[in-house]
Formats: sequence, structure tokens, C-alpha cells
Amino acid sequence: MFLPPLSPAWTRSLRFRLTAGYSGALALVLIPAALLVYFGAGHALSAETDGFLTLEARHLSAAVRGQPHDPPEAADLAEAVDASAAAPPQPARPRGVLGQSAPKLLLFDVAYLRIVARESGRTLAASPNLARQPALASALDKPLAAKQRTGAGGFSLVGPSEEQVMRVLTTPGVVGVTPVWVQVAVPWDHNADVLERLGRLLALGVPLVLAACGAGGWLLVGRTLQPISRIVTEAERLDADALPKALLPQASETDSEIGHLVATLNRMTTRLHGAFEAQRRFADAQQRFAADASHELRTPLTILRGEMELALARPRSVEAYQATIGSAVEEIDRMSRIVAGLGFLARRDAGQMGTPPPHGPVDLPALCRTVIADFHGQAQDKEIALTLSVPSSNGHSPPLDNGLWVRGSRDQLQQLLGNLIDNALKYTPSGGAVTVFAECNSGGSGGQSMAVLRVCDNGIGIAPDDLPHVFERFWRADRARPSGGSGLGLAICAQIAQAHGGVLSVESELGRGSQFILRLLMCPGPAQAGGGTLEDAKL
Repeated sequence: MFLPPLSPAWTRSLRFRLTAGYSGALALVLIPAALLVYFGAGHALSAETDGFLTLEARHLSAAVRGQPHDPPEAADLAEAVDASAAAPPQPARPRGVLGQSAPKLLLFDVAYLRIVARESGRTLAASPNLARQPALASALDKPLAAKQRTGAGGFSLVGPSEEQVMRVLTTPGVVGVTPVWVQVAVPWDHNADVLERLGRLLALGVPLVLAACGAGGWLLVGRTLQPISRIVTEAERLDADALPKALLPQASETDSEIGHLVATLNRMTTRLHGAFEAQRRFADAQQRFAADASHELRTPLTILRGEMELALARPRSVEAYQATIGSAVEEIDRMSRIVAGLGFLARRDAGQMGTPPPHGPVDLPALCRTVIADFHGQAQDKEIALTLSVPSSNGHSPPLDNGLWVRGSRDQLQQLLGNLIDNALKYTPSGGAVTVFAECNSGGSGGQSMAVLRVCDNGIGIAPDDLPHVFERFWRADRARPSGGSGLGLAICAQIAQAHGGVLSVESELGRGSQFILRLLMCPGPAQAGGGTLEDAKL
């Protein structure tokens, strides 16, 4: 059974926990510090009061001691007590660590003095302010009883009531030869007032400091965690159909832990974006493949079905059946080419054929000879001159004695060149010419040498309005005239050129022929790279 949490949601947030932890740690420091200040101030007040009482008692004892053979009279005692009470001496301030005097906390302007005979307990002299307050004088008798038993002096707190408490020092003394008690007292309410005010100040100040620091910590933690809140907000908006390349394009604190978290999430989002894009391209390629296959295979399948139905409609001669089967084979070959071309383009669209595999280097003149040899019979049947032109030098170009090398897939480049030659032979009339030029052009981008293949014909040419559509799939310049092609050859050529980092372009003039130009970056051949000979490279 699931039980909901007892505490509110905001108390379980990281921001609240960090602020509470920070405030709690600060409270653990401030409260003991405040108690230390309070009790330290109380100790300092007591020490200063006791120092004043000790100094006053010494001064009064010295003033009334007299000589054993000449003890002071009662009038002398009263005069000494009155003089000390009228101008009480201030205690010497203690020295600090650096020799500086510590500041005084109290100013003693009232002191009560009394001299009492030890044996009889009779008051020999008292200050006028004490004589006018019998209640205070009576309260001073209390410490005498305890001191009488021990015979030693000491400090005590006495008073007739809680509002009139005095700090009293009772110390033994001598008047002539008579042992006496010297009592000096000051009101304790001075100290109590100071401690009370200090206590109120600390009781008010500590919570205010904690509240201010807690509020500041809350704001600071909130600002620090703001990128995380943005991450949560942006993550909730993520959609596979519109996945951004970066979760948070700009991180405010790039060098902090939060900044590293944002950078890591951005890299993860970038990888996810690439994966989703690849998946989307693959899905689009599959959909496009299905649509293209359905569209392009419909015609040959219809023709094939019609021919088969016509052949089965009634008995025919062997020659008629052979012609029907031959036509069916041609349609099957056409469908095979369509399926192969669509498969190549679908893989290319899905990104499965990015950079060509490192099968190179490939010698283009040798490749041209191989492809031209494959189409030699087709060219002879149409009475078309199919030739290869490989000059030993081309103006500013270096000689091609060691071949014209490019890096890439020999099979794909052979397919590209074969499609171009096949296309040229289809649209060149009998008696025409198709020439393949393999050249070197040193004026490439960045000063690099470029290998240039040109397939030129003097066929029907292409209209200017049709030139932008030449490399589109299933596009034909003259759809009314059957050519036996699938409409995918030039599109495949453009994709192969792009995969090899090259450029395939076309120049044509209607009625005078066309020229397809392939430009690829050159690379060192095996002879130049490995230090061998051309014969070694051909082996």
C-alpha cells in the first residue's frame, strides 16, 4: 500500500535542504557564540565589580588602620569612611595582550562602606548613604554571620529584595589593635541591567542574522540551481519530432559543476538528435523506397502481365513464345536495375554509405579502359565510336605517366562511369562518337590537384530548361521516347560523386551533345607513396 509523504513537497526539494543545512550549520555556530558572549560579559562584569570592591576595601583598610598605640577615634573613622564613599577609587583596567588597556564596562558612582567590630558586632562607622537606608544595613549583616564562623573574607550577593541586590566584599581588618570587618558594597542592578540588555540584543540579533543568512542562502541556492530548473523544463518539452541539437544552448556557469552537467547533457542531446535524425532519414528512405518502387515497378509489371496474358490467350508458335519470353526477360532486367538503384539510393539516404571505404587509391585511366571495354560491344552495335583520351600532359597539368590516382571505392567509381557511358550511348545516334577524357587540373580548391573525368557525346543534347533536373530520380528529358532506362542512373552517379567528396556537373547544348564532368581530389599512387614502380602497383 502506497502512503503519501507526510512533509510538503517543497520541504523535500534540494533547494530547501541545502538552505536548511546551511542555516542549521550557521545556527550551531551563532548560538554557542552568543552564549559565550553573554556568559563572558557576565564574568567580565563580575570581575570588574570584584576588582573595584577589592581596591576600595584595601583603600579603606589602610585609611582606618592607624597605630596600635594611637588608634583612630570614632570621628576619624567616620571621616575616613565619608571620604572614601564621596570619591570611590576606580579600579585599574587590566592590560591586553599588546599592552593596551581594556575598556571599562561599569562606572561605580555609588558605594556602601561599613566597619564592624568582630567581637561585639557593633558598627564603628558607616557611609552616610548606608546610614539612611536601614534595610540595606540590615542586609549587610547576613554575610557577617558566615564570615564570623570561618574568619575569612569573601564576596556575596545580598539585599533586602530582588530589586535591591548588592555585591558585597567582607574582608578582615584592624583599627588600631581592634579586629574589625571592612564591608564594601555596590548595587548589583548595574550588572543585571547590562546583562539583560545584552541578552535581549543577542536574543533578537541571532534570529535576525539566521533569517537574513537563510534568505540569502535561499536566493543563492535558487540562482545556482536555476540551470537545473531550466534543464527540467527543457527536458519536459523534448519531443522526438522536434529534438533540439542542444538542451541548453547557453550555460551561464561554464566552469562550475552545473556548467559541466549542462555541457554533458548538451552532448547527450546532440547524440540523441543525430540518432533520431538518422532514424528519421532511414524511415523516410524506406517510405520513399516503397513509393518509388511501387511507382516505377508498376509499368514493367503491367507490361509483363499483359504479354503473359496475351501469350496464354491462344496457342502460338514457338517463335512467338520465344519473343514473349525475351520481352519478359528485358522487363525483368529493367525491374532488377530499378530495385538495385532504389536500394543504393535508399542506403545513401539513410546515411549508411557516408564516406567511401578506403579501397583506394584508384587509377582512373585504368578504370576507364576497363569500363570502355565493357561497353565496346554495345557501341559497335550502334556504330558509335567509343574512345579514351589520356594526354601525357594537359597544359599546366603534370604528365600522367604514373597514372591519375584518386582515393575511393573502385566498384562505385566503375558504376558511376558505366552509368555515364551507358547514358551517352543511349542518346547518341548511329555514327556518333562518345569520348572519355581523363585529365589533371592543378587549379582545384585550396591549390590541390583535381582529377577530371569528362564523358562527351555528340548526341541529341539536353534543353536548358531540363538541365537543373538531370540528377533527379526518375527524371527523363524525353519521356515520350522509350530509352530502356530506369531514370535512376544519373541520380546514382551524383550520390557516388558526393560520397567521394567530388562534384558531378553537366554541360549540354540541344542538338549538339552533352558533356558530364566529374571532379575528384587526387592522391598519391602506390608508386609515389610506397616508393615502388608502376609495374609493382599493377601487380
